[in-house]
This record gives sequence, C-alpha cells and structure tokens, in this order.
Amino acid sequence: MAKARKTIPDAQRDVLVTLDRLGEATVQEIRESIAPVRKLEPSSIMTLLKRLETKKLVSKRKADKGKAFVFKTTAKSNSACRDLVKDLFQHAFGGDTMAFMQSFFETKKPTENEIEELQQLLEELKAKKKGDRS
Repeated sequence: MAKARKTIPDAQRDVLVTLDRLGEATVQEIRESIAPVRKLEPSSIMTLLKRLETKKLVSKRKADKGKAFVFKTTAKSNSACRDLVKDLFQHAFGGDTMAFMQSFFETKKPTENEIEELQQLLEELKAKKKGDRS
C-alpha cells in the first residue's frame, strides 16, 4: 500500500506559501504579506514557523540587526508545495489539465505580461516535446 502523504494544515500552508513568495522574511514581513489572506498575530506566525521548522520545511538565521530571525523555505518545502498542488490537481480536477487551467484563469485573469510569459513557457514546452520525440 502506498505511503500516505502528511498534510500541512491550512495556516501552516499559508505561511509557507507566503514565505516562499517572499524568499526570506521576518515574522513582521510575513504578517504584512499574509494579511490579505489570513489575519495572524506575530506570536501565531512564530508558532506556525516553529512547526514548519520542526518538519524541516523552514530554516532560520539571526537577522543582521536587532533580535529578529529571518526565515526561508528549504528544499524539502519545494517538494511539499509540489505535493499540495499535485493533490489539488488530482482531487479537484481529476488530472484534467485543461479544466484546471480554465478554472484558474476564470478565477484570476492573467495580465498582459503573464500572458506573454505563458506563451514563452508554452513555446519552451513545445520545443522540449519535439526534442523528446527525436
């Protein structure tokens, strides 16, 4: 039987995704960035970060100034995020790529710049696919 994946609770996931987007950040920077999605007190964010650190999804270092710590995601967190997306893709869309993309773009309309980046990505995927056939 396949080993069940450990799930990340929603609040931890939101902090992890926010931190991944920021690159590295203090608790206050995470709090400011996550505020539109989830209102959290600094102590709550610190608790969530400690839990993520225990799971080896986040690391910390002392800030250059003051008493704050600077947090960043680890290589293991990248795998955990991919697993979250994969699970969502399979459970919500049954693995149907086009249904996923349509739903995504209905939810958040892409900017002109994002459309250009997507076109570039599609061209790269096409070229790679052609190379794989050779």
